[in-house]
Amino acid sequence: MDSRIAVLLPHYNNHVGLQLTLQSLIEETERFTVFIIEDCSEDLMGVERIIKSFNHQLDIVLLINKMNLGIVKSLNRGLEHIIGLKSYDFIARLDAGDICLDNRFKQQKELLVNHKDIGLVGSWVRFVDMERNKLFDFKPPCHHDTLKKFIHKYNPFVHPSVMYKKEVIEKTGLYPLEYPALEDHAFFFKVLKSFKVFIIPKILLEYEVNPYGVSAKQRKLQTASRVKLFLQEYNFTIIATYGILRSLMTHVLPISILTLFKKKVFYK
Repeated sequence: MDSRIAVLLPHYNNHVGLQLTLQSLIEETERFTVFIIEDCSEDLMGVERIIKSFNHQLDIVLLINKMNLGIVKSLNRGLEHIIGLKSYDFIARLDAGDICLDNRFKQQKELLVNHKDIGLVGSWVRFVDMERNKLFDFKPPCHHDTLKKFIHKYNPFVHPSVMYKKEVIEKTGLYPLEYPALEDHAFFFKVLKSFKVFIIPKILLEYEVNPYGVSAKQRKLQTASRVKLFLQEYNFTIIATYGILRSLMTHVLPISILTLFKKKVFYK
């Protein structure tokens, strides 16, 4: 099955990260196109130079926003463009600064092809700082039934680690706009209502923790969105109740304490 993969990669002012990410894709063996949604970075010519340096190794399409749209609208613009082309069966997410490992696309595509009932697949993830020093490994549960429960507690999917079938977008729609800085978690709730999901128990992505990224800069906004989302999806279980209480806790604690807490309690 020679179905092509569209890689959805929004970009804003992270030229070093973009270079690293594209470099990591050279070893991938599947056919794919990288769609970079450029959201008005300060140095557009620098972005174009990076892309040009990979032209003989990667298939890259650059979509340039006329104004800064933010990540959610940029993602949705990219999805609309990809779906409109009718040439891609799978969509993989990736962010500038993240590195694909161990032929990630091949492993994820094979799982989706061989399991018709699964619509979205993620992986375990290694978190690193901007100097590429390991912070921790994120190893959430893998199977659908457990993930369906745990998503009420925390987001078990690291967004840039996922790949999904185009049918997911056709059925569930685009990324929701009503949960600022938490569009991925809300999106995964929608997916779980219509499709089975799975997480490959291997570290297939190195995720860069950028102190200037959306999550770091908009933590309180993200926490407010999480509380709103958990209340909207509340199912009166112990896990869902814990999720709301944990969200309230993250709203008041400093990020340094939360990172230490994650290392000691949630991650290995």
